[in-house]
Amino acid sequence: MITHPFKAAGAFLKAFPLVLSKDLRLFILAPLLANFVLVGLLYMVAFSYFQALMDSAMGYLPDWVSFLNWLFYLIFAAIISVLLFYSFSVGVNILAAPFMAFLAEKVEEKETGKVFDESLNAGVIMAIIGRSLQRECQKILYFLPRFILLLLLSFIPLVNVIAPVLLLLFSAWMLSLQYMDYAFDNNKVKFHDMRMALRSKPLLCWTFGGIVMVSLTIPFFNLFVMPIAVVAATLLWISVFRSEHGDFSALLDRTDGTF
Repeated sequence: MITHPFKAAGAFLKAFPLVLSKDLRLFILAPLLANFVLVGLLYMVAFSYFQALMDSAMGYLPDWVSFLNWLFYLIFAAIISVLLFYSFSVGVNILAAPFMAFLAEKVEEKETGKVFDESLNAGVIMAIIGRSLQRECQKILYFLPRFILLLLLSFIPLVNVIAPVLLLLFSAWMLSLQYMDYAFDNNKVKFHDMRMALRSKPLLCWTFGGIVMVSLTIPFFNLFVMPIAVVAATLLWISVFRSEHGDFSALLDRTDGTF
């Protein structure tokens, strides 16, 4: 377990040359274009409304706690930032999900020699798109109640001091869940089973999610984080999780996941 953070970091280092390889470029261009458009819209909204939202939120605080304004400012800033981040992430992830699923497949094929499907016909492609969108909905339903709970904790005295830390840890966990899901889904691992597998390796997941989180704060580079994270997550699937879950996809029908 102590080596898991190094495995996560190593996967990102190995992902860079793979992302730039000729075989994978086609599966990266579309989500990158979506990133450019949505990031531009996100920054426009953030710069236009962020300060106004902060002033409005601070206006609800009573005068007798004014000496803690700096602390509440940090808490509200963290909450609003997470909301903006996930609003952006949900939009991009829904649009890019099918492309990221294909990208994860191609990485696994390139690294292991496994062939998921020799010919991608229209039926197979539509099935992959439908399955990807279904998993995105599962992730949204998983995220919302937990985020709302953390949001409510932010308003409880004393507990709200650790709320930003909990939000950061939860954000790292969700980023890990988001990007590792593509390889798990391609290999027909159920969403619940994937969560249990990731939960058994918390250091790996928090390190992976933390690297993605930090990368998303770097201007311009954050536009390329999604495909890099998918490639790194697929490499972790191959090196850490694949042997534990077996290779069941060869036994399943690709279009509906049945034996």
